[in-house]
Order: sequence, then C-alpha cells, then structure tokens
Amino acid sequence: MSFEDIAKELGISRALVYRTYCEAIKKLKSPKNKDKWQAIFETIDLIQNEKAKRKNSIQGGRRC
Repeated sequence: MSFEDIAKELGISRALVYRTYCEAIKKLKSPKNKDKWQAIFETIDLIQNEKAKRKNSIQGGRRC
C-alpha cells in the first residue's frame, strides 16, 4: 500500500502520512527500544520453535 493510498483511506494528506511514517521509524530504531525488540524477537523464535515441534510430532505420528 502506498502513502497515497493510505492518505486517501484516512482522508489526510500524503505528506502527513509520510511524516507519521518517518516519526514511527525513528522511534522504532531508538536505542532505548533495543531490549523491547530483543524480547519480541525471542518470543517470535519460541513460537516458531513450538510450531515446528508440533508439526514434526504430528508428521512423525502418522502411519501409512
């Protein structure tokens, strides 16, 4: 979705959408958020590992 599409959907200017986007990216990149991002990535890894374990146990339990 482009900035133009978002602006039309929200009824605001493309420039405001772009400024908001830039501000959000700046905040996400802030060093003070490093620990928060690390926790998020660790949680995602745990979820993916659990899904893989479940998938493997389901596939391993099948008999043809």
